[in-house]
Amino acid sequence: MRAYAEGLVLAAISIFAIWGAWQVPAASLGDTWAGIVPFSASVALLFLSGLMLAGAARQTASGASHAQDNGATLQIIGLFIIAVIYQQSFRWFGYLLPTALVAPLVLYFFGVRSRIGLAVSVILCPLVFHLIFFVLLGVYPPYGEVFDLLSWIQG
Repeated sequence: MRAYAEGLVLAAISIFAIWGAWQVPAASLGDTWAGIVPFSASVALLFLSGLMLAGAARQTASGASHAQDNGATLQIIGLFIIAVIYQQSFRWFGYLLPTALVAPLVLYFFGVRSRIGLAVSVILCPLVFHLIFFVLLGVYPPYGEVFDLLSWIQG
């Protein structure tokens, strides 16, 4: 059951990612399409999800009995829901605020129980990711339609 859930969640994420990559505007004549890397990664993830589902089907067909791990399945589905809400919240709130809210939640899912560590992640994760993507790599940050913490900080 867990292998099926993981494969299905990965397939759903891949399909959302492929759709998102197709939303990148076409390149002008002589330029490389900016969506080539996200599209390629999304297709690769879809292929991997197919392999995961095929492996799960073989496990079931061979009669290998594994105890159902409903707790892990619920965690996988929970992380998927968080990921979808996180990605969609960029449109409304930009990048910094959703990252600050989701980082400690995901870290808690992965076993971090230190209150200080979770509190530090509220500041450190958005800051580090902002520096990597928007400063060093020169990617334009998504600005929020409703409220954007980055524009508020910059004045």
